[in-house]
Amino acid sequence: MKAAAAALLVLATACGDGRKAVTVAINAGVEGAALEVAAREWGALRSIPVETVVLPYANLFEKELLDLVSGTGAYDVIMIDDPWFPQLAATGSLANLEALLGRRGLGAPDSDFAPSCLRVCRHPYETGPYYALPYVGNSQLFFYRADLFRKHGLEPPHTWQAVLEAARRIGAAEGMYGYVMRAASGNAVVTDFMPLMWAFGGEMLTPGGEPAVASPEVLEALRFMLELGRYSPPGYAGFNADELGVHLLHSTAVMSIKWPAWIPAMDDPARSKVVGRIEFGRMPSARKAGAPALGAWLLAIPSASRNQELALEFLLWVTAPGPMKQAALRGNPPTRRSVFADPELRRRFRGFPAQQISIETARPRPRTPHWNELENAFGIYLSQANAGGVTAEEALRLADREMRVILGRKQ
Repeated sequence: MKAAAAALLVLATACGDGRKAVTVAINAGVEGAALEVAAREWGALRSIPVETVVLPYANLFEKELLDLVSGTGAYDVIMIDDPWFPQLAATGSLANLEALLGRRGLGAPDSDFAPSCLRVCRHPYETGPYYALPYVGNSQLFFYRADLFRKHGLEPPHTWQAVLEAARRIGAAEGMYGYVMRAASGNAVVTDFMPLMWAFGGEMLTPGGEPAVASPEVLEALRFMLELGRYSPPGYAGFNADELGVHLLHSTAVMSIKWPAWIPAMDDPARSKVVGRIEFGRMPSARKAGAPALGAWLLAIPSASRNQELALEFLLWVTAPGPMKQAALRGNPPTRRSVFADPELRRRFRGFPAQQISIETARPRPRTPHWNELENAFGIYLSQANAGGVTAEEALRLADREMRVILGRKQ
């Protein structure tokens, strides 16, 4: 597919009205900022008007779902957080990219893309046609104070038990919090809990899509999370990403799960007291090998778009190695292996080797069109357990019950 962008450039130049405006729905965040610049660049290159609709994360999904269900064709390209993809694809209102490419003699996405990112672009998951292309290769990293591990004669933490022991030892010796995590209700606590749950052998859903949280494995993981909470700052049950960042930046916490977008801040002397001291490791293991959660951003074309050929040209152009490298220079983790391996980028971004390992081993959130509701229900009770409002057993029992009610309504 590397030659596809060039082929489509010629094709689109020859097609009817090459000056139709292309409208792109973009997330208002660091991931979307690079896409907004790229859209303007592509528009200038092609002498095509490009309209960017930048929406806050909380509103982007709603606007996109409304457009897909109503078929208004308000957007030609939409930016999708990968957990949303199953629900949006289930509407039947995304353009089948394989069909669009096939009609032009072009092949499927090439193997330069990280497999974990390609799999979430298919509907059904892994086996169906492609309805999106992966643009941002976001996956979790384990941040830890390498200088303090060396000072106390400890190896980097490869297991969750080692994390707990280091939290106790380093935290007590240094007068710091050994660990800091997100446990605010909803997405925050679920996202931080998933790597723990997977490492202990738990799953949120069975292969058949039934709730699986009331299991011994998930209970063991939640009890471990609560034990880690003893070494986290007071009030962590209400923490989201910013609170974690502050503790790491101010050198008041030793370890945390974070996303790559926080790496530049750690090495910014104007913001950080820990410049060069934070390292980025693989997700710790327990009963199973550690796996980070995938948080890729995808690009798709609504079926109702009246500019599908131009939209496809843009998708192929913006996900090609050259433009993706430019997006990486603007702060976006890539989805292509060749961009991760680029020598210039590796010299500039010291986290790239760890990020590539992370993206290659990352797992997606459960591929269900009911993810948003299930995540919210699960997250309410996980947060309550961390706050001490319910026991771990009670939290999982209540979550299981509510998740079954949600799925029962959808049948």
